[in-house]
Amino acid sequence: MHKQCQCGTTMGLELRKVIYADKVEIMHVPVFSCPSCFSSEVLQHVTKDIKELLQSLGDKPSARRISFARNNELAEIIRKLVLEEADNPNVDWQSSLEERMELRINLLLDLYRYARSLGDEDWMNDVEKKLTQVSGFTSKSVFTNTKN
Repeated sequence: MHKQCQCGTTMGLELRKVIYADKVEIMHVPVFSCPSCFSSEVLQHVTKDIKELLQSLGDKPSARRISFARNNELAEIIRKLVLEEADNPNVDWQSSLEERMELRINLLLDLYRYARSLGDEDWMNDVEKKLTQVSGFTSKSVFTNTKN
């Protein structure tokens, strides 16, 4: 997955480790990186959840390792895509991401209906949060100004 950097070079989407307060390792953060000017940019669609996670850790967090993919549906979909397709040079990243997004949204909608049938408000709220994390996201928004 790629996008155009301000310097004109193609940035690749990677899953990176982010260190917070020199103590917390946040794994699986989707970040665009430029090999030319070395700039990095967190995938726009996850920045709100990254900020919320950092705020929840506080100013003096204890040392630990966290998987951002466990806290964000979009990051989890991207993580699985990268793991499963990393060795496939012929993968169409955009189509594959769209397909996985559609499958995940359908699964979450099914889970929401089931949670509602049980009257489980906590579960419904959890699923609704996950749906919100993937709603409004399209792979085309990631692949704007891209070169594959």
